[in-house]
Amino acid sequence: MLKRYEDILCVTFDELVPKYFASEEYLKVRIHRDKKKGKGLVRIGTTRPGLVSYDSLPDYIKEGLKAIYGDVYKIEKHGYFKGYLKPDHEAIHFFSTYIIPEMGITLPLPVQKEYHQNAMFLNAILRAASNSKAQRNARGGKMGIWQKISEIINDLQSEYGHSLPANYLRLKEKAKLYATEGHSCLIHKGYGSQNSRKVTEDLERLLLSIYVMSNKPFVSMVLDIYLEFLAGKVDFVDMATGELFDRANFKDKKGLPLVVSEATAWNYINDPKNRAIVDAQRNDFHTFNNMHRPHHHRHAPKFSLSMVSLDDRDLPRKELTGQRVKAYYAYEVTSGAVVGASYSMKKDTELFVGCIRNMFEFLNEHNYGFPMEMQVEHHLVNKFKDDLMKAGEVFPFVRWCNPGNSQEKFAETFIGQKKYGYEKRHQDGIGRFYAKLEANLPKQNKEWTEAGMSVVEKRFSFERLCADDRFTIEQYNNGLHRDQKRFPGKTRIQVLNENVNPELVHYNPAFVARYTGKHTQSTIRRNQYLQVNYGKYQLPEFSVVELLQPNNYTVDAYWLPSNDKTVYIYQNNRYICECKQIETYNAATSERTEQDEFSYTEQSKYVSNFDKEIRTGKATKTVKLQIIQNDIAEIDIESHSELKVKVIPPPEPLEEFEYVPSTHYTDF
Repeated sequence: MLKRYEDILCVTFDELVPKYFASEEYLKVRIHRDKKKGKGLVRIGTTRPGLVSYDSLPDYIKEGLKAIYGDVYKIEKHGYFKGYLKPDHEAIHFFSTYIIPEMGITLPLPVQKEYHQNAMFLNAILRAASNSKAQRNARGGKMGIWQKISEIINDLQSEYGHSLPANYLRLKEKAKLYATEGHSCLIHKGYGSQNSRKVTEDLERLLLSIYVMSNKPFVSMVLDIYLEFLAGKVDFVDMATGELFDRANFKDKKGLPLVVSEATAWNYINDPKNRAIVDAQRNDFHTFNNMHRPHHHRHAPKFSLSMVSLDDRDLPRKELTGQRVKAYYAYEVTSGAVVGASYSMKKDTELFVGCIRNMFEFLNEHNYGFPMEMQVEHHLVNKFKDDLMKAGEVFPFVRWCNPGNSQEKFAETFIGQKKYGYEKRHQDGIGRFYAKLEANLPKQNKEWTEAGMSVVEKRFSFERLCADDRFTIEQYNNGLHRDQKRFPGKTRIQVLNENVNPELVHYNPAFVARYTGKHTQSTIRRNQYLQVNYGKYQLPEFSVVELLQPNNYTVDAYWLPSNDKTVYIYQNNRYICECKQIETYNAATSERTEQDEFSYTEQSKYVSNFDKEIRTGKATKTVKLQIIQNDIAEIDIESHSELKVKVIPPPEPLEEFEYVPSTHYTDF
């Protein structure tokens, strides 16, 4: 092994024994004998292992060592210089954070590594050149230190990959510049310069403009059209300004046409930023939104019924007419459960209202309150933005999803889970004809007719399709929740039931009927009832008529299809009361049942209440009057025009009478 001891190149005893000397003892004897003669082997120091001066070795041993190590002096000098090479952490930070002017990007990683190697070598060169001991070692002959250092770094170039000058004079200049300016002098001046760009800004703008034309050309077509422009076959007009593109702007410094390859055009069109810009014009918003546009990242609410997401879809299988049944779903977001559904052959507002109505029936059945927030789209629902879907009107919050941004709606995800997780399991023919996965491609039965080839599809009745979907909803709701880590062993309906938001507003059927129920106008008759849908509905009590407008007995009646025994009446959008359907009783006393007796009692109570209110009103709101004619008036009525009073002669005294209520009045 080669070592340096006090600036003397040495070889260890282990390297010489037993290759060249039989034993270490014999080697020591040989050194001792040569020392007396003043020539031959020379031992250096008394260290362990023992060291012998390389220069004192016989030529045959030197040749043997050269065969193993190569040029020993060069390798030794390389090793000595490598001792000065140390990582420069400041250089690593500087080059990794350096932003190229006018381009706004960092240096490529290979360039950062190259510049760090240059800085590391220059640091070693400056330390070696300033070290007097290093200067003496480097001289060793007629050449100066910079020539020796230049030889060393040239030898190490392939090993370390630096890019310092090979000429020692240029190297010396670079080292001096580095000593004064630091790391910045190592960055090539070409970075950030636009002079080397073959594709100018004007040419890039023109290439992109051709690429976004309405016929959506290929890149090769873009290049052909551009070459036709250079040849003068076509001209381009900027439709925004009305200006023609000037061919003079598409020539190089020598005046030659600026021609680019198809690969260059492809690279600039597919630059990440340019790709997003051209796709925004070449594609519809939905495609562009899903491909490039950033989106929000959310997580589901903690409590159930904090949000309900609504969306429509076409059922996969066709109805007997060849059309698809339209469905509208209401999904509770936390659990993913379906809480409302409606079906129709038409995609109209009644489809949406039917879903809301079904959702309210579900909420009422389980004694839930109103959902805190509804997530809806503008299609179909926009008609209700000022009443039912106005925030604070029925629901505290309403989120209107952005048009075309289907990924915003939670219902989109739930529809996919229901379709491929449950519909596919319980129904045949579920899938998409353009699906990538083979299992989702529905099987097609084709037949040839006179009109050509046609696909034969199995069709079902409207009732069958709706029944199958409701069965699937039941299976879906009772299936395990998707997030089993959060809700281990819980089904969707269990998650809904066990995590209800404690701040829900209580369910109010009168409020619900106003927006989702059936409606008709009617008139309150005999201060008792109104007729709705061939049935008679009684006011809760006579005093309710005080809430009506003067001389106006016309009201709006609303009722829920699930409960047609009760109607809720409004007048000018103001709630009046709830009216129950009047149950008639048998006129024949001998045939009356227990229900007849109850109906008779209820009607008698209302009539008695009416009579009591009339008697109380007579006693409190009216008095018995008699007019007495005065001979002298305190005020001259004729001289006061503002007193528009017509003098009426006193009436004849009225006879007293007593009001006797009817207790057996029955309206057949």
